[in-house]
Amino acid sequence: MISEGRSFSSHERNCVFLNTGAADAAQGRFANISAVSGLDYPDDARAVALVDWDHDGDEDMWISNRNAPRLRLMRNDAPRTNHFLALRLEGNGKTTSRDAIGARVEVVLESSQPVTKDHPKSIKALRAGEGFLAQSSKWLHFGLGTAKAIDKVIVHWPGGEVEQFTGVDANHRYRLTQGTGKPQDVSAPDRKTKLAPSVQEVQPSTQVARIPLVELLPAPKTQYTDFEGKKHDLKTKSGRLLLVNLWASWCAPCQAELKEFSHRYDELQAKGIDVLALSVDGLGQDPSTRANAKRLVSSWKFPFSAGEATDALVNAFQQLHDLHVPLNEKLPLPSSFLIDKQGRLAVIYKGPVSVDTLLEDADHSEGDHLERIVRSAALAGESIRHPAVERAAVKAAVALQVQFGLGLQNSGNPVQAARLYIEALKLDPNNSSAHHFLGLVRHNQGREADAIKHLSEAVRIKPDYDLAHNSYGIALLEKGETDQAIKHFRLALKLQPGYAAAHNSLGVVFHRQKKYDVAIGHYHQALRSEPNWTSTQKNLGLSLQGLATKLLGQPFRVQNGQPDHATMHAALGNALRDRKDIPEAARHYQWALNLNSDLLPALNNLAWIRATDSNSELRNGSQAVKLAERCCPSRAWLM
Repeated sequence: MISEGRSFSSHERNCVFLNTGAADAAQGRFANISAVSGLDYPDDARAVALVDWDHDGDEDMWISNRNAPRLRLMRNDAPRTNHFLALRLEGNGKTTSRDAIGARVEVVLESSQPVTKDHPKSIKALRAGEGFLAQSSKWLHFGLGTAKAIDKVIVHWPGGEVEQFTGVDANHRYRLTQGTGKPQDVSAPDRKTKLAPSVQEVQPSTQVARIPLVELLPAPKTQYTDFEGKKHDLKTKSGRLLLVNLWASWCAPCQAELKEFSHRYDELQAKGIDVLALSVDGLGQDPSTRANAKRLVSSWKFPFSAGEATDALVNAFQQLHDLHVPLNEKLPLPSSFLIDKQGRLAVIYKGPVSVDTLLEDADHSEGDHLERIVRSAALAGESIRHPAVERAAVKAAVALQVQFGLGLQNSGNPVQAARLYIEALKLDPNNSSAHHFLGLVRHNQGREADAIKHLSEAVRIKPDYDLAHNSYGIALLEKGETDQAIKHFRLALKLQPGYAAAHNSLGVVFHRQKKYDVAIGHYHQALRSEPNWTSTQKNLGLSLQGLATKLLGQPFRVQNGQPDHATMHAALGNALRDRKDIPEAARHYQWALNLNSDLLPALNNLAWIRATDSNSELRNGSQAVKLAERCCPSRAWLM
């Protein structure tokens, strides 16, 4: 949902409910005071932390949001006519931590004010977290209402000790230290940070954005066409950067941008930046034509290269954008992509980009991850050089490289994918996914030694990696290590019992061993999870033919090149029945019905077995009746 720009809360306003206590009119229900509270903003609010920020005796709220404004301070400025007590606990460091998290505190009023439904006990627990992603102040704040006289404070320390503190007055702040029994009056500190109320101005919506990238992935290996119809590879010149600009002849901002590029092209060239302006006229639903773009280029005489983008090129840059940017929105016009000297995408520009910005970004890809993080941050600040931060940066880089590599692998670019997996493994040699997918590439390239090395590493690093166990098994099977292959296929199924690929793999093994009945069982398990897998359907047909040759002395005849697996199963059921192998016959009849629920021979013969067989595990009278009833309408029989 977030990647599509949608909100989890659908712009629902914040809600505030008031505990009405024992008020008769409320009838034991909370009162909705959302509107009058001033808190009912239409924000995507997330966390709420309570603290007496201005030290005036009532609690204020810090609220964080998913969207802007990310942080709100809601100061409680209601007139104060009642009383409060604020307590800060300190454990002894032995039986209780210094923070005293987990302590339970009860404020007992004087006996002249007994506990009633109108004046319940005042009890609070000190917790490390409050609600979702929030931690309120460690000061325990008690609202006392009109009561002023306090008898004592009882603290139940987490270590099990119970301690009383007396001499506590309303409208004060105290530190309660375990083992002393005496409260320490703490005056409110001066609040040095002054926060002035302000009106939150919502910035107008815009499609213009500069997106400097932290993780530098290779630019698409694709082609464009010049205006003479000749195809060219999209690539940088040695030691130079390339700005790929997507534009259209009808786009006014595009024309203004291209004019600036033309007028200041000497500056771009001096900085090592070449420009390639690719028209999208006529692509998709665009009503303009190639001729419109060609006329504009001819009249302006661009000092840089120009041509036509292809659908494949635009889609490739869109995919790179979507990989880096959470909101997967369609690229606007103009859009530009700065490719560095190593052929890596460094910066994405949505909307017009100035030459000054391009000159500043020419060196963006230099330096390490943390340096690029600082340069890419939306807000100014400093990056913390800490091992945990560096590990997080490496983890993010590896995840992005593997994800992009998998996309390239699935779209038919295994060589580029392998390069990304290798780069990922340089950063994290123990990344099981990179080993797995690189092993698959090497297996498909026929480099079995490399494939087995990486696939074995994948399952060593992550023993519960079901996909890798299946892939490793396939590589071992091709090497001739059948027993080891079966072991890994079964491990994959142990981890994921319905894993279709592993069932299909085992089916292949047992077919090769001429254990056709076992192979058929695995193929059916695979088709139960993936009914449209044509390769498994083909394998099932081969095993059915093999079993037919074994039982009947000849394979089935296939008409029109389309095997009828259900009919094959029924025929095999008949052959097994004639051989008195009734359990296997019943199994084939059932498989036939799974494929074709109206197949009369299978319905009739399975009904007979369920009705008459002496084996109690096969006999099932109620099922026999149901199967027979399904036969009867087809024969116009009357029951």
